[in-house]
Amino acid sequence: MNLLITNLFNLKLSLLANKQTLIQLIVFLFPIFVVTVQHGGSVLFALLLLAGLVSGWSMWRSLDVSEKKVLLGFVLFFVLVSLSLLNTQDFSSGIKREGRYILFPLLIPIYLLFKKYHLETGKVFFLGLVVASIALFSQAYYQINVLDLWRAKGAYNSLIFGDFSMFVVVLVIAFLLTVAHKWQHYLVGGGAIAMALSASVMSSSKGAWVLLPIALVWFVFITHKNVAKSISLVVIIGALLVVGAFNVDRVKSRADGAIVDYHTVLQNSVKNESARSVSVRLEMWRNSITIWKDHPLLGTGIGDFKYEILQAIEEGESQLAMSYGHAHNIYFDALATAGLVGLIGMLVFMQIIPFQFFYVSWVSGHEPWVKFYALSGMTTIIAFAVFGLSEGWLARKAFVYTYLISILVFMSSIAVVKEKQVISHKS
Repeated sequence: MNLLITNLFNLKLSLLANKQTLIQLIVFLFPIFVVTVQHGGSVLFALLLLAGLVSGWSMWRSLDVSEKKVLLGFVLFFVLVSLSLLNTQDFSSGIKREGRYILFPLLIPIYLLFKKYHLETGKVFFLGLVVASIALFSQAYYQINVLDLWRAKGAYNSLIFGDFSMFVVVLVIAFLLTVAHKWQHYLVGGGAIAMALSASVMSSSKGAWVLLPIALVWFVFITHKNVAKSISLVVIIGALLVVGAFNVDRVKSRADGAIVDYHTVLQNSVKNESARSVSVRLEMWRNSITIWKDHPLLGTGIGDFKYEILQAIEEGESQLAMSYGHAHNIYFDALATAGLVGLIGMLVFMQIIPFQFFYVSWVSGHEPWVKFYALSGMTTIIAFAVFGLSEGWLARKAFVYTYLISILVFMSSIAVVKEKQVISHKS
C-alpha cells in the first residue's frame, strides 16, 4: 500500500513538472512565432487560456492587492469600451472588435495559472526574444532578397512586423541595462539588437522608428544613477551604428516619403494619387474628432468607424479616397468609437495602473532580474503607447496578444520572485 501511495505521489510530481515545462515552452515560443507564423500567437495564447480556465481559479485569493488592481482594471477597460455597443449600427463589426477587447479579462485565468505553479517565466521569455531576433532577421532577409519584396512583412504585414522587431530591440536593451554583467551577455545582446533592428528597418515601418529615440531617452532617464551601465550604452549605440550604416538608403527613402506626405496635407490633396500614409492618417484623425463631437460620451460604437467614414466621404466632409476600419491611432480610435468613457478607461486601466505596478517594483526591487522585469513592463507600456500613435494595434490580435503576454510574463515573474523571497525569509 505504501509503495502504491509513493508511486502515485511520484506520478503527480512528474505530471506537475511536465505542466510547468509545457507552460515555460509556450512562453519561450511566443515571441518567436507571434509575427513570423500565421495564428502562432493565437494558438499559444489559447493553450495557456485553456490550462488557466481548467486549473487556475483557486489562486485569486492569494493575489496581492496591486495584482488584483491591474487584473480588475483590464476587466473594467473591457466593460467601459463595450458600453459603446449601445450606439453601434454595424453590430457584426462591433462584435468582431469585441473579440480583441475580451482578451484583456481573459488574461486573468492565465495569470492565476502562472501563480499556481510559481512560474518565473521572464527568463525563458527573454531567451525567446533572443531567438526571435534571429527568426525576424532571417524572415526579413528572405522576403527582401529571395522573394524580392520591397518591405518585409513577416506572417501579416510590414507594420506589425516592424513594430514587433523594434519591441524586441528595446526589451533586449532593458536586459543589458539591468541583468547583463558578462561579456557574453553584451555579445548576445548586441547581436540580438542588430538583427531585430535590421528586421525592423527592412519592414520600412516608420512608426517603429519613432520608438527608438523615445526608448533611449527613457532608458537614460530611468537608469541615470547607475554609471556602471555605460558599457551597455556603448554596446547598444555600436549596434545601432552598424545597422544604420547598412540601411541609410532605405531609411532616407521612407523619411523623404514622410516629407512628401506633409506637403500633401498642406495642399489639401489627400484624395490625389500622391497621398501617402502620413497624410491619410492625419485626415483620419481629423475625421475622428468630427465623429466624436456627435457622440462625446460613448462614441459612435466600436465597429462603426468604417461606416462613419464612408458616410463622411459621401457627404463631402472627408478628404479620404476610401474608408478604413479604424483610425490608425488607438487614442483617436477610442475617442471616436468609445467616446470619453472608452478613452479614459484605456488610459487609466490599460496603461497608467499597470505602469504604476511596474514602477513601484522598479523602485523597491533590488535583484537584477526583478529590475529587468519591472523595466521591461514599463517599457512594454511605453512602446505600445508609442505604436498607438500611428497604428490602431487594438484592432490587431497579434499586437494585443503581444501586449498582454508581455504584461503577464513580467508582472507574474515579479510576484513569484517576491513570494519566494518571503518564503526564504520565513525559513
